[in-house]
Amino acid sequence: MFGTLRTLRRFPRPGSSPARYTAYTRDPHGPMVTVGITSYNDAEKISRCLESIAAQTLGAEHIEVLVVDDGSTDKTAGIARRHEHSASWACFSVQRHRASGSPSKGRNIIMDQALGEFVFFVDADDYLGPEALRAMTQAAKKKRADIVVGRYVGVNRSAPNVLEPRDAKPGKEYHSGWLNSLHVQKLLRTDFIRGLDYRFNESLIYASDHPFMISAFLHAHSVAMVEDVDCYFLTMDAPETEPGSGSGSGSAGAAAKGRVNVSRAEIPAKRQLQFLHDCFGILALGRGQGGRISTRAGKMRADYWNRLLKLHLPMLVLRKNDDDAAIVELAQQARGVAELYGAETSRARLAEEAQRMLGALREAEGPGDGAAVAAAAQQVRADVRGSS
Repeated sequence: MFGTLRTLRRFPRPGSSPARYTAYTRDPHGPMVTVGITSYNDAEKISRCLESIAAQTLGAEHIEVLVVDDGSTDKTAGIARRHEHSASWACFSVQRHRASGSPSKGRNIIMDQALGEFVFFVDADDYLGPEALRAMTQAAKKKRADIVVGRYVGVNRSAPNVLEPRDAKPGKEYHSGWLNSLHVQKLLRTDFIRGLDYRFNESLIYASDHPFMISAFLHAHSVAMVEDVDCYFLTMDAPETEPGSGSGSGSAGAAAKGRVNVSRAEIPAKRQLQFLHDCFGILALGRGQGGRISTRAGKMRADYWNRLLKLHLPMLVLRKNDDDAAIVELAQQARGVAELYGAETSRARLAEEAQRMLGALREAEGPGDGAAVAAAAQQVRADVRGSS
């Protein structure tokens, strides 16, 4: 099942480096893909993840596996190490660091140390379809793509696949559907992501992949899609069976209840929305660069506000579970971000549902206003579902 056992080939790793790489030359005989797995208390699930990687039709001899564990208190790291000789990996290693409460530190380590031409970030409680890496590397080479977005499959959750606009034209470059898929679990050209000025922000405990993917989409020369292969299975514990062991990708705030609750009311609004400062900061810098990047950054800012106001913020409001104070706090924090980063100046490009949500945020002045914000969020989500 896992191929022929053999002595693992070891390649020299680059040491830690600054955000922008300038002089690293890859071994031409090294792995094609580095699969970087971040884990936290995933002892019951990491074997499924690693078995799905060993079963790739690309061939394990073309795959490097880097597991970076965020200070698990269970047997996750030990179970991962048992898979070192389960396939003919190009290279395999397991590293641990002190718990940080976020997958970002592990992802930065993976990005620094990856030997593959491509990097694919994986959460240890998710898994790959058997054709995923073969189909995605073929697409990357055919299109000379910096990013390949494979088809997601949701398990006990929705799947954030790219939504093509109704007026999409063959060969069209950037379109707003890219921003429907801001999960970092994509095939990324290693030299490309090392050349970005942005690294994963290790202080973010929520949505840390949003700013990284906004930076990547902003600067990508080519993005390819794999729409006919089930590539990545995004899992979430069913609410009625959620374990107490913690998050699949290292969120300390969710450790008591499982990843299913990572975005719920226990995270204070200010910390929950901290990722938006990175997102809009990246776009602001892009608008100042001129040329293609400036044009794309302007479009992305308006499109991202649409996404936030139609989808993300209504979801966060409703997950506050009718806690009036928490909803009002979230609304006021979101309103401050909207004022700071130009939601109003993007108003001409905001959909009707996004404008309605923005209006509800503006009207949340104090105690008792949470119900009205929640009602607006509920209506916006219903209208978006109805129009999709």
